[in-house]
Amino acid sequence: MNISSLIVYTDNKNESVKGEISKLKECEIITDAEDRIVVVVSSESIEDEIRVFKMIEAVSGVVSVAMVYSYQEDAQENRERLEANGKISEILTSDDVKAEDIAYGGSVHYKVR
Repeated sequence: MNISSLIVYTDNKNESVKGEISKLKECEIITDAEDRIVVVVSSESIEDEIRVFKMIEAVSGVVSVAMVYSYQEDAQENRERLEANGKISEILTSDDVKAEDIAYGGSVHYKVR
């Protein structure tokens, strides 16, 4: 069992977004305010968790989704499987990579108001 919490940022269409999220059996809407919705996701596997995350991202009116918390009963097994499939970056798995040596090329300006 996987449990995660998300903050869903919307373009102020909370009611329509909430309606779409409510249709997902894995999701429970906890609260919302202004352009944010807090959602708890309960799923059977990491693949299901990612599937639900991507479904929420695709909902019309969703600007972005941020995972705040994630718990996995079988985290070590999931990690080993993802590593074996090459789906985890070396940056996350190597003890030799120093945080100060990681160059971030993305942008978070849309999160800052």
